[in-house]
Amino acid sequence: MAPSFQLRWLVQWVVSVAAWAVLCGAGASHSPPLMPSLAPPCPAHCICLSQSQVVCNSAQLRGVPSALSPTVTQLSLSRADLRVLRSDAFSHLRQLRRLVLDACNLTKIRPFAFRGLPRLRELYIQHTPLATVDAFAFAALQNITSIVLSHNRIAQIESYAFAGTNFIKLISLRNNPIKRILAHAFSGLNDVTQIELPSGIRSIEPQAFAGLEGIGTLELAYMDLPALVQDTFRGLTRVGRLALRESDLGVIRVGAFDGLQRVDILEMCNNKIDGIEELSLVQNNSVGTFKLMGNHMLESPEAVELEVENIVISGNHLPCECGRDPLANPLALTPDFAEENFCISPLKVRGRSLASAASAGAACRGDAGGSARARAAAGASAILRHAFTSPHLALTMTALAFFAGS
Repeated sequence: MAPSFQLRWLVQWVVSVAAWAVLCGAGASHSPPLMPSLAPPCPAHCICLSQSQVVCNSAQLRGVPSALSPTVTQLSLSRADLRVLRSDAFSHLRQLRRLVLDACNLTKIRPFAFRGLPRLRELYIQHTPLATVDAFAFAALQNITSIVLSHNRIAQIESYAFAGTNFIKLISLRNNPIKRILAHAFSGLNDVTQIELPSGIRSIEPQAFAGLEGIGTLELAYMDLPALVQDTFRGLTRVGRLALRESDLGVIRVGAFDGLQRVDILEMCNNKIDGIEELSLVQNNSVGTFKLMGNHMLESPEAVELEVENIVISGNHLPCECGRDPLANPLALTPDFAEENFCISPLKVRGRSLASAASAGAACRGDAGGSARARAAAGASAILRHAFTSPHLALTMTALAFFAGS
């Protein structure tokens, strides 16, 4: 074979091989994958933004979609016609971290509805017709950051609704028509940073907070109570701050704080208090600081026993009873009590410090005693005195008594 012919054949062979390589490479770039995709199709009425983010905000959706990928971490079912959440409703979504059920027409949550969600951090249920939080509805949630239940129609929280749920930063129940807190409503709930309750509460049953162990802040505000009854806080332990503020507390009954234990700060601020049968915080309560500030009391306390490390009693308005030393008040437990608290009655000395009113003797002139009870007693005594010092008045009273007897 001639050398020139051999050279031409070699060149053609090289060119052919290169061409085939180019064609095969180009075809490979457009060829379908050898294995089909394992990702499930997006369920009807949903928008899958990714394998982890799904939005199903459709009124045509009647239940929790079962065809969702187990990789979903964020799920919104807002405005879905999701009336009842069954038990273990989301157990097929163990990676779920954020769940939104706002405006979803929800009326009932079955026990353990959110069980099987170990990674859930945020749960939002707002603007729904939900009227009752049933027993164990939010049970067995661990390490969740927040449960937001505001702007619903919740009127009642049944006993043990949050049992077995631990390490929560926030439970918000604001803007719900809750009028009564039942006994053991928060039993089994441990180590929660803050519980936000709505205004307008009218009744707190004995042991309403029993079994609630470890809470950073429990604030009860804008209540309208006839009384703070015995054992209201029994069983509530390990409290950072318990605040009763801007409320009508009615009468504080004997034993209202019995069974309350290990409280860093207990505050009673800016309340209206009709009377105090007993205000007792003993060593068993283990209260670090007690603050009684800015309250209006219609009657002076009958009995006060405060075995507390730090006591602040200031800015309160109390009856200035005629002839009574303000330091004889059972609340006179701080050095500046008479200077830092004020008269609520009688009218002539209202707003003046207890010390100022006592030194001026004004409570014994003009308007008579302090409280309504004291004024009534003083009025009755004055009538009797005049009856025996005035002949005409004595005769008149004798005649009235005769006709009344006949």
